[in-house]
Amino acid sequence: MQEVSLNELKDRALSLHHDGSVWHFHILTPGCKFNDSDMYAFVLEDITASSRFVHYSKTAASDLSAELAPLLHGGDVFNSTQATKQSVEVEAMCARAAVLNQAGIQWHHHVLFPGCQYNANDPRYTLVFEDSETGSTLVSISDSEPIAALSVLEPLFYSQSS
Repeated sequence: MQEVSLNELKDRALSLHHDGSVWHFHILTPGCKFNDSDMYAFVLEDITASSRFVHYSKTAASDLSAELAPLLHGGDVFNSTQATKQSVEVEAMCARAAVLNQAGIQWHHHVLFPGCQYNANDPRYTLVFEDSETGSTLVSISDSEPIAALSVLEPLFYSQSS
């Protein structure tokens, strides 16, 4: 992975989106199962060119993540569709996220796309929920991008108190 500045990472992501490339990003917290660093890692994966970029920092780049999420997942990703039937695994993720938010305990999740370096279930999509209180991980695997699940999880994620 090539280490870059946060501005360069943002410019690359916007360019990839504009060009119609296959890309995605991750925010890896210290202690995240995918993070070998003791810092936050913002990872950008360009699947089209098989390139990976990372920016390390002492704080999460939540503003950039919130800016890129609608580009990656679609503009409605922050509009909860809780009425949509979810899998048992996703319902468990959403319920646990709400409990942790209420308690002020941080948590995070990942969407592992086909081609993602962290996706052991490639070519399927893997949704991973990491519970920082218990250290447990919940997983949901699907054949398509879990947009309905994200429309519930993303607003919960970005409403966490810092």
